[in-house]
Amino acid sequence: MPLILPTLQADLISVYEKGPAGNPAPPVVGIKTAKAYNTFLQGGINVGGGSTTAMPGVSALGKDLGDILSSTSPDGSLTANKMAKAFDMALASWISLFQSTIVTAPGMPGLVSGLTDIFSKPQQSSTMFANKLAKELKTYTLAAIVSGVTPDTPGVPFSGPIS
Repeated sequence: MPLILPTLQADLISVYEKGPAGNPAPPVVGIKTAKAYNTFLQGGINVGGGSTTAMPGVSALGKDLGDILSSTSPDGSLTANKMAKAFDMALASWISLFQSTIVTAPGMPGLVSGLTDIFSKPQQSSTMFANKLAKELKTYTLAAIVSGVTPDTPGVPFSGPIS
């Protein structure tokens, strides 16, 4: 199953939309955001046909996002940079079948820029915020390059994006 943007959007909307009691504490929002991103990546497949096996950095992502959302920042770009770094560390821990390496650097400038845009001005609604965040995360994730060798005689090397 490939990476599906509407699934990530729906999961993030459910995290950021205020219910009757409002949003839970920032640490809970951070954990739920990390869970939504992890769920999104569970459908990822490398170009060698290997499916997702794990992303150990997801628990650290949840804690980091909770800490970031709990703090006050005088500038949206600072929040954007911290969040981009947290998502980057999590994606760098993504593991798939037959994979040997993942390079996340190609998507970082776009993620920082996109998150800066999101956090530098008020959003019209929580739904729009969640949709923009999902779009930026998908674009960033698709820019990562996964390399490895598919077992065969001889092995077949591969390198390309997560799909």
